[in-house]
Amino acid sequence: FMEWTTRLFWTIDMGWSVVTGVVLPNGKVMVSMRFIIKRYLRTWFALDIFIVGLDWGMVLMEASSSMGIGRLARTLRVVRVVRLLRVVRMKDVLASITERIQSDFLGFVLSVFKLLVFVVSVSHVLGCLWWAVGSRPTDEMTWVQHGKYGTVDLDMQYLVSLHWAVSQFTGGMDEVYPTNSLERLFAVFVWVFTFMAASITVSVLTSNLTQLHIIGGSQSRQMATLRKYLKQNQVSSNIALRVQRCAQHAVSGDLTQDTVDLLHVVSEPLKVEMHFNMFGSVLRNHPFFCDYINECPQVMRRICHYAMSTLWLASGDTVFSRGEVPPDPKMYIIWKGALEYVSAYGDTVSLGEKQWIAEPNLWTRWRHRGTLSAHADVKIAMLDAKTFQDIVRKYKETSEFDPKLYAADFIEHLNKEDDLDDMVSLCSR
Repeated sequence: FMEWTTRLFWTIDMGWSVVTGVVLPNGKVMVSMRFIIKRYLRTWFALDIFIVGLDWGMVLMEASSSMGIGRLARTLRVVRVVRLLRVVRMKDVLASITERIQSDFLGFVLSVFKLLVFVVSVSHVLGCLWWAVGSRPTDEMTWVQHGKYGTVDLDMQYLVSLHWAVSQFTGGMDEVYPTNSLERLFAVFVWVFTFMAASITVSVLTSNLTQLHIIGGSQSRQMATLRKYLKQNQVSSNIALRVQRCAQHAVSGDLTQDTVDLLHVVSEPLKVEMHFNMFGSVLRNHPFFCDYINECPQVMRRICHYAMSTLWLASGDTVFSRGEVPPDPKMYIIWKGALEYVSAYGDTVSLGEKQWIAEPNLWTRWRHRGTLSAHADVKIAMLDAKTFQDIVRKYKETSEFDPKLYAADFIEHLNKEDDLDDMVSLCSR
């Protein structure tokens, strides 16, 4: 079963390799079929066709039985050895998986798993060699004869050999030991190799643990500095508690762009695509922007990059108040959490994820008709009205989709409404 599984996997992988986009070292994604095929032919095609061809060739040989049993057995052993070349491909597969892991803890777990696989794989090979050395035809006493393992079951023979190999990483074992010069020489070489391998394994594991500790320690130092600052400035305990909770939530929750230093070295076009991917899904909750993205994606890419931002609020924080004319008007879309809006008439409305408010800021000069505050810890996507208007003015789109027509309808709707509030919109929520 496993032979057929691996045979089919690597066969399908050959076809998959010529239809999968390539991520270049600079972060650019190449989806050109010609580029992908040329790159595959220059890199892994020769090795893949050699190994997969051998696999399927052996299937045909076994089916036809055209060669002798002895020759077929020798050929099968050679093919099994050649299959080890697939380990070279697994390096790229593991690197691809590692790049897609966003959690530091999961990255640590994966590194521990790779070390475990390394130790078990090496122990398997060394255990097989140790059994081969002990079971060879010789007049000398061997460890197999001394322990009377030649008559036990196959699984016991393998487990004893594997146990001896694993124990070499920690100094060896007393139950099984060399009984002649060749076994002693082999044991010396194995001990030297496993000593170095164990040292490297421990150092890698320690480095990963230290990295996790540094990440957590940095946040702890920031919180300690904040507490010291609040104490020195005699901030009341209630306000200090709210500030600390907000800071803790910001540190342990989603990061803002300003806190990620490496984003400054990312190319501008790639950041445009990143912001379009981030904010485009949020803006699609609004029917107007959903149509705008479909009709004019090049404009919405610039809007997402230049006009969109995020804001984290703690429970009780106020976004805007009744009667306020914002100096930097914005439209707000709830990403996570909940907001509470109190209108001028005292009506209270709870707003959840994917809902928006203060849309009139985009289309006219607006004075807020109510108060918006955070009902719980909340993440908001903000669309800056002035930047949005500047970008839209620079692009003259076809009459099939013109934001000015929507703006005119929106203003007409405002003029017809008697009881206006910040939740007014032409689109259903």
